[in-house]
Amino acid sequence: MMTETSNAIMQQLAAKTQVGYSFDQEFYTSDAVFKADFDQVISQKWLLAGHVSRIPNKGDYFLFRVGNEQIIVIRENADSVRAFFNVCRHRGSIICQSESGNAPRLVCPYHAWTFGLDGRLISARLMPEDFNKAENSLFACHIRVFHGLIFINMSEDEPVDFDATFGDMGAILDYHGFADARIAHAGSYPTTANWKLVVENFFECYHCVPSHPEFCSMHASESIVAVGAGPSSGPVDAIASFAPKLQAWEKSAAAAGRPVGTIDDEPQSSHLRLLMQRMNKDGWASETQDGSAPAPLMGKRIKADGGRMHLSFSPFSQIVADDHFAILFQFTPRGALGTDVEMIWLVDGRATEAEVDIEKMIWGYHATTTQDKVITENNQAGIMSSRYRPGRYSEQEGSVLNFQKWYLNQFGLERAE
Repeated sequence: MMTETSNAIMQQLAAKTQVGYSFDQEFYTSDAVFKADFDQVISQKWLLAGHVSRIPNKGDYFLFRVGNEQIIVIRENADSVRAFFNVCRHRGSIICQSESGNAPRLVCPYHAWTFGLDGRLISARLMPEDFNKAENSLFACHIRVFHGLIFINMSEDEPVDFDATFGDMGAILDYHGFADARIAHAGSYPTTANWKLVVENFFECYHCVPSHPEFCSMHASESIVAVGAGPSSGPVDAIASFAPKLQAWEKSAAAAGRPVGTIDDEPQSSHLRLLMQRMNKDGWASETQDGSAPAPLMGKRIKADGGRMHLSFSPFSQIVADDHFAILFQFTPRGALGTDVEMIWLVDGRATEAEVDIEKMIWGYHATTTQDKVITENNQAGIMSSRYRPGRYSEQEGSVLNFQKWYLNQFGLERAE
C-alpha cells in the first residue's frame, strides 16, 4: 500500500492539475510517482500476461516482467496454470533465468532448493532439524485463465473479484474463439517512456492522421474522428453523426451471431474497461493493406460481418480483433521512464500455417506500433524539458480525460476544476 510520503506527493501534484490539461511533468518522470503507481495501481490490477497456447505442455513456463518483479507463469498440468514470484525462499535468488522454457521442477541455481510445479518446497539440502519445508513454498501470484487469456494480479491481499469485473466480456471472447486460438506472431516494442504516456497515446486518435498513414488507410475518416480510440474518444457531434451507421452495422452483425454492445466504464470503476465494436472501412474485409483477409475466420463465425472490436480489460491490457485475427496489446510498466509494449497476434486454432499470411496480417499494426514507439518517446523527451507545461486537450481526446480521472481516482484524488 501507499506510504504517507507517497500520499503527500500525489496530493500535491493533483492539487496543481486542471481538468482538460495534461499532467504536470512529475507524473511522467518521477521515480517516487512510479513507486506510488506500482503500489497503488499496477500491482492491484488484473494484468494480461499472455495466452495459454504459449505453454501447452506440463512444465512449460514463461516470465512476465513488470516493474522490478518477475512472475513465473507455468503449466502445472492439463487443468492448471500457476504463477509464482521468481524468488527463491532461501536467500532470494531468481529461480528461472531464461525467458521461457520447460521445467519438470523449479530448481534454484544458487543452492539447488527444489520446488514442485505447485510451488511447494520439495528438497533443501543440509537444513536444521527444525526447518519446516511447508512454510517455505514459493510466493504465489493470483492467476486466472479466462477464455485462454492468462491474467495475473500481484496484490498481497485478495484482489478485486475477477468474475464480477470481467464476466460480462465472456460472450464476445467466446465468439472470437480466444480459448482455442493459437499464437501466429509476437512483436516487442520496448518504449522509453512512462506508462501513462503509452496509455494516453493509445487512448486517443487525434494523432492518427499526422502520425499513422497505414492505420488511416484501413479506416474511414469519420470513424477515426468519432470513435477512433473508443466510444467516447471523439467530439460529441462526430459521435452523434456516426451513430446511425454504427447502429445499422450492429443490427446486421447481431443477426450474423456476433454479441453486440458497448462498455465505457466511468472513472470510478476498478479497471476502466472498454468495449467498442464497429464496422471496417467500406469494402474492407480485414485490417490489412488491401483489405483482404489474411487468415481463415476466427472463432464461432459462420460468415464475416466486416467488424472490428476494441476491448480494454484495463489501461494495461487491450485487444483489437477483426473477423480473421486478434491482437493482444500489453503495456507493462517497468520504471518511471520505461514501458514494455508487446503485441501477440492470434488466429483461429484450426488455421494451418499455410492459411495464414503473417506479413499481410501484421502490416498495419506493426507499422502503427513502431510509429507509436517513436512519437511516445519523443513526447517523453519533450516532457523532460524545463519548458514543458501541461497542454490543453482537443475534442478528440475524451478517452484520455477519462483515463486521467480514473488514474487520480485510484489515489482518491481529483483534478482542480
